[in-house]
Amino acid sequence: MENILESVGSKKPVTDEEREKLARRLDEDLDNFIDNLQKTPYKDGWKEETWREEMEKHPFFMTKPPEPEDEPSPLVEGLQNLRYDPDDNTPEELAAKHKDDGNFNFKCRKYKLAIMSYQEGLKLDFQNNELRAQMFNNMSASHYFLKNFRSSLTAAEQALKLKADYEKTIFRAINCCIQLKEFDKCLDFCDKYLELVPEDNNIIKIKKEAIKSKKIMEMEKRKVTKIQKQKEADQARLLFELNKRQLNIIGINDGPIKELAILDPRVPGLIQPVHLVENRLVWPVVFLYPEYKTSDMIQEFYEDSTFYIHLIEMFSERPEWDIDGKYNADVVNVYFEIVNEHKADTKVTKIDAKSCTLFEALTLLRCPIDNGTPVFLIFIAGSQFEKKFLAEVP
Repeated sequence: MENILESVGSKKPVTDEEREKLARRLDEDLDNFIDNLQKTPYKDGWKEETWREEMEKHPFFMTKPPEPEDEPSPLVEGLQNLRYDPDDNTPEELAAKHKDDGNFNFKCRKYKLAIMSYQEGLKLDFQNNELRAQMFNNMSASHYFLKNFRSSLTAAEQALKLKADYEKTIFRAINCCIQLKEFDKCLDFCDKYLELVPEDNNIIKIKKEAIKSKKIMEMEKRKVTKIQKQKEADQARLLFELNKRQLNIIGINDGPIKELAILDPRVPGLIQPVHLVENRLVWPVVFLYPEYKTSDMIQEFYEDSTFYIHLIEMFSERPEWDIDGKYNADVVNVYFEIVNEHKADTKVTKIDAKSCTLFEALTLLRCPIDNGTPVFLIFIAGSQFEKKFLAEVP
């Protein structure tokens, strides 16, 4: 042993020149070793054109949390499996982890992800009602920031079932009720809050406003109900008057009119359908002028008015299409057609425009009503167009 020590101790110290020479030799040997390695292409790494996207999917390099609809990468999924392994965690521990994840997403304003985390935690079977109430409360807050006031209120109510003195949950429930206009619930929550904090001036003010808003809403509801009842009564009266006249409505073979929709014009909203004015039916009526292939619409033709009155008004000024100025109330004839369902055996009826009222044309003469609109044809008396029209009728 002593000989060895002596031998070691007798070695000459290495000079700087020798040390530098040794280092160069080691570098050369390493370079030769690397150069002699078998060269193979790099296959399993990220591609040059997609490395940024691949890095963003890597849990260590992510710059933002994933969206709820994003499919997790295998690495993220693997980490999730490790974190949420039921063999290594009790249900309560797993629920706490889901709550922590939800809280993190909430702070990042990823409210949808936060809701998903709380929902996963609440699915678990554990007995800690305090933890369960916290998750319901936090889920309620997440829904509130998304303006899902109904869902926020539902979650808040679940939290209060577990922890009735949850002040911030009650306060949020109050705000949800205001947004949803559920003032009865709002007042109940205000009373619960004031039991915990009797002198809270903000809640006292909210309660007064809720009482006032409730009265206004009830008044408006009564008004709407009254209007609806009046509308239903008017419709029933209109149906009664229509059926009393036993009209020729296209689309109804036998029996009374049951729905007013069958009398809606082809352009609803632009033309007012048949309606009652002091027990008189008022109809939209179409006049056709086959000679010029044009038409006129009388939007309010009272049933006790004669055709002559409307013709005088219509021709008081020459229509643009009447190039020769030959149309006037005293030189025209008025007809209507009745066509059977097989579009054959057309029947034409002439109206005495000076004496015949719309009521008589629709009831006694049985002018058909299609889409709530009677249609009449206007010809110059004795004209070639009138003769041709009558000659074509069987």
